[in-house]
Amino acid sequence: MRADEVKYSARQICSICHGEIIRGNPETVFTGISTDSRDIKKGDLFLPIIGEKFNGFDYVIPAIRAGARGSLVVSNFSDKLLTDLSDQVLIKIQDSLRCLTDLASTHRILFPTPLIAVTGSSGKTTVKEMIFAILSQTYKTLATKGNLNNVIGLPMTVLAIGSEHEAAVVEAGINQIGEMDLLAKAASPDVAVISTIGPVHLEGLKNVKNVAREKFKLIQAASKVGVAPFGVPELEELYDQFKGKIFTFSINDGDFRASNIKIDERTHFLIESPWGTKKITINMRGKHNISNALAAIAACLSLGSNLDQAARALELMEAPSWRMETVRLSSNRILLKDYYNANPQSMKAALETLVEFNQGAKKIAILGDMMELGELSYSLHQKLGEFAASLDIDKIVFIGQSSKAFEDGFSKYKSETKSLDLFEDKESAWKILRNELGAYDRILVKASRAMKMEYIADRIMEEI
Repeated sequence: MRADEVKYSARQICSICHGEIIRGNPETVFTGISTDSRDIKKGDLFLPIIGEKFNGFDYVIPAIRAGARGSLVVSNFSDKLLTDLSDQVLIKIQDSLRCLTDLASTHRILFPTPLIAVTGSSGKTTVKEMIFAILSQTYKTLATKGNLNNVIGLPMTVLAIGSEHEAAVVEAGINQIGEMDLLAKAASPDVAVISTIGPVHLEGLKNVKNVAREKFKLIQAASKVGVAPFGVPELEELYDQFKGKIFTFSINDGDFRASNIKIDERTHFLIESPWGTKKITINMRGKHNISNALAAIAACLSLGSNLDQAARALELMEAPSWRMETVRLSSNRILLKDYYNANPQSMKAALETLVEFNQGAKKIAILGDMMELGELSYSLHQKLGEFAASLDIDKIVFIGQSSKAFEDGFSKYKSETKSLDLFEDKESAWKILRNELGAYDRILVKASRAMKMEYIADRIMEEI
């Protein structure tokens, strides 16, 4: 990743990162920052990152040969490599991730652009895109690209803020305790949003209470307003730790609510808020997307937008790819593509959305494993199977290693009107499904990203 708005001298970088210049002119000015040696532009500062499968410090020399004006290095950087350098600057630091966070935090001070930061167990990318759509009605807005929401992507997005930007929205995603400390400092938001709290990334976060505590750190870092889902006990016990204003939202309760709900090709509702009421239409199905819209509107109104702008933006906005994306097939059939990621919350929401379709339509849900659930994986897949069996869905297909757990839950409610097929892999599933899917009017494909369920969806669009 790279950021082109960073025009800092080596001396400034050294001060911000608590580093030591071991080679080069302290007054050298860098014209950008890159964390990828393959994406270096002349004049860049190379900021190596250590990942699970790579060590960026192994690429200092290639980055400099590619045109970098300097690089961060660690204490064991070999002096023998200095013969490859001429006027480049080397700054010795202790921790490159901490340095990246500190650079972003400093950049926020120099560019105090109004900024909204979004986190949550599910829905955060959709909320981020909704906020971007609303803010862009009025302001030149910078937003996180795709899912670049981690301890590298978020600060690099912040470092891309320039004088031309009038607003910004960034997304913060975590899977380990402590990561939000870095993200909250880098974002230094004016408004922070939590879309949902649920059992996700439990391999690193362990339990829902930790999920709430970590997510709430983003609100604690906000200078003005926090936006949070109504009725979450794990969050409510933390509210007194924030000195700003907290707005809550949910369909039925909170500061931002919805009424007069109607779902057809689109979703319609009346928002009720401290700023008044307004009819809202969004180009996405599902009641969970009403909650996403309420969160986005609450954040934008807190930053100065109005309900008219919000309504106009959301009516024009298209659904993000692979998130409850609607595809029309032949014979008036519909495919729901929702496999960007999956957790117990988003799985239930997707199944409920499938059920919302008109009476009489034959429905099939093709599901796959939910990842990173740790020790609770079996019980959560079991509960999902139980929930799926209780719904008005004609057939369920489950693919993956958690099939047995899903089947255990499903069997508690199994009836003659519902059926379940289990498969270990997508290829085996498709050999059977390709001859059966023509009988169904509404098809949902949903699983965690690692399952790569586009394999199934693409074939449905090609052959069914």
